[in-house]
Amino acid sequence: TDISLRVDVSARALLGDVAAGGLDVAFVHEVEGCPLTVPDGLEQRVLLDREPQFISMARDHPAAARPVVDLVDLAADRWMVDPTVDGEWDGLRRVFGAAGLAPTVLHGDYLTAASLVVLGEAVAPCQPTSGPRDDMAIRPLRDDPLAVRLLLVSRPGADMTTVYGELEAAYREAARRAAGYHQWLLRNRSPLARMP
Repeated sequence: TDISLRVDVSARALLGDVAAGGLDVAFVHEVEGCPLTVPDGLEQRVLLDREPQFISMARDHPAAARPVVDLVDLAADRWMVDPTVDGEWDGLRRVFGAAGLAPTVLHGDYLTAASLVVLGEAVAPCQPTSGPRDDMAIRPLRDDPLAVRLLLVSRPGADMTTVYGELEAAYREAARRAAGYHQWLLRNRSPLARMP
């Protein structure tokens, strides 16, 4: 079977493509506090109920010296967020409001964000499975205020079992390779930290 992949930062767009028959399955994330509307008739399976979002910062950022970063230590930083990622800006705004913070927020794509982070001009949320970089520090936030739920969504009749099994194995491997995330999984006694 020929397999093609499509990447899109919008979970809603991917879900719409599955509903319209353009895709068989979609792997999406749902920002905590910002529920996605899954079109009627689609099947869904949760890969991870709550994945913490980490923070990326310049290697020489003062907070990068610590293994876990407090949100308040990043209050004076400019934060970069991609407004086209469904729910991400709303989720971040909710977290800032709960912490009583109002940092400067820049809106742009994550390729631009990575460049600004490396230069020390901004910090940005990132996936905990992000690979290590020599020019950037990736750290968990204390108490994991930012999180997403990871979902696999398919059209009825798609072979969700096989795809889910492959996705779970790939995710476990990515989590193991990301040292900071693997340590987080161990500290939080996640079943993902165990060998399959």
